[in-house]
Amino acid sequence: MTITVRRGRAIIAGCVVGVALLTACGGGDTGTGGAATAERPAADIAREAPDITRAAGSSRYAVEMTYATTGGTLGDSSWTMSGTGTYDYARQIGDGQVATHSPDLPVPPQETVISKNVLYQRDVGASRWQKTDFSAVVNTPVGQHDPSQQLDLLRGVSDDVRQVGTTQVRGDEVTQYAITIDPQRLATASGVVVDGGLVQAALRAAGPMPGQVFVDSDGRVRRLEVDIATNGANLAASPEMSKMLGDNPRVQEMLRERRTTSKISMEYFDFGIPVTAQEPDPSLVDSGLKIPGLPGGN
Repeated sequence: MTITVRRGRAIIAGCVVGVALLTACGGGDTGTGGAATAERPAADIAREAPDITRAAGSSRYAVEMTYATTGGTLGDSSWTMSGTGTYDYARQIGDGQVATHSPDLPVPPQETVISKNVLYQRDVGASRWQKTDFSAVVNTPVGQHDPSQQLDLLRGVSDDVRQVGTTQVRGDEVTQYAITIDPQRLATASGVVVDGGLVQAALRAAGPMPGQVFVDSDGRVRRLEVDIATNGANLAASPEMSKMLGDNPRVQEMLRERRTTSKISMEYFDFGIPVTAQEPDPSLVDSGLKIPGLPGGN
């Protein structure tokens, strides 16, 4: 039963994180940016900002994420993650360092290399890399772990985007907008969710996602903040989860009682910097996902 419980816990966590890491194909009109942003509808500014941001070519990024789940027999759990790095939007490759803090499971600081749908990671100072290909979760040329993936959450914003005012991000003046992301609209707009997968199940279970986006005078996203809440009962009722969990009533019951919340904050800055990231030497790479219950896991 221990294996089953761990698998159920991993699936629940994977679903919520799957929404947080959802990507879309990008491309399209990059908008006008600059002074014209003040003259256009706020919803248009938010939806066009991902392409304008990518058009800068490269940037540094900083990410913070908190995750908490409560209810049911699995017990409460939580973790926080923060990281920084550089990313080349044209070559779709980047690198960085990530620190994760969990009261239940200590995780050493990680080095990462991101190349489209493939994530390479290793403990800081280690010699070998772990490779995970997320193509089975999200089928997109942009990539599941592309740091620009959170930008594409903006393609699912509802029409009620509201300008809050101006503030500063890393010393630069930006315009702050209050947004709500519609999960169903996001799934339709992206067109990259793999049928029957974790991300599809999580989108169907998630409610509206409130957040804030901070846009500079060129129309680029400087900070994006999103709150995600998922009801375990909705997850349990989805056909994707029923297929994954089979007829195990114990796991279904545990899932129905769970409530998960996460907060994501992404910042983009130092646009146009050189990015020297490259994929690790294949002789130093091990393949497969370490977390049981996710595609490719044991």
